[in-house]
Amino acid sequence: MSSTTYQIEKPVRSDFDEWSKLFHDYIAFYNSKIEEDQYIKTFDRIIEGKNGLQALVVRQVRDNEKTMVGIAHFFPEQTPWSEKQILLLNGKHMYSRNAMTVSWREHSDNLDLFIDPSVRGAGLGRKLTQAVADVGKEMGCFRLQWVTKHDNTTARKLYDTLGESQFIQYRMNLQ
Repeated sequence: MSSTTYQIEKPVRSDFDEWSKLFHDYIAFYNSKIEEDQYIKTFDRIIEGKNGLQALVVRQVRDNEKTMVGIAHFFPEQTPWSEKQILLLNGKHMYSRNAMTVSWREHSDNLDLFIDPSVRGAGLGRKLTQAVADVGKEMGCFRLQWVTKHDNTTARKLYDTLGESQFIQYRMNLQ
């Protein structure tokens, strides 16, 4: 009888194909699209650490076989409220069609955390969010912040146990 375990770690260059599949699934979940070359650019930024963009992945380990089953993208951001940074677990600035980070037009800034549906319910979303929070603590960030769609009720059940907000998000398109 084989046992299944899970590992959370940083992705490496050879993870692109597995990461890309999960990220495609995540983008499709939100009925969004990004250009195919943006997947390569985003992964390169993660691996090279450009603009502070980081990621963690969840690997399922069974019979010495490892399969990526989860991803989370995050980056630190300055705030005028503190000298410490906020760690953003979302895609707000990641997929801009031009170099301006405020050009977020066609994509939402949802939580960039995705667990393969085949392994949901095993507590991996909570573990992955906590692992990102641990990275934020190591970086000296004072808060982990994220958003999700209002109708993502399954995920919100988890997120409501992890954090809270008294704010409503507004967006003004600039292009």
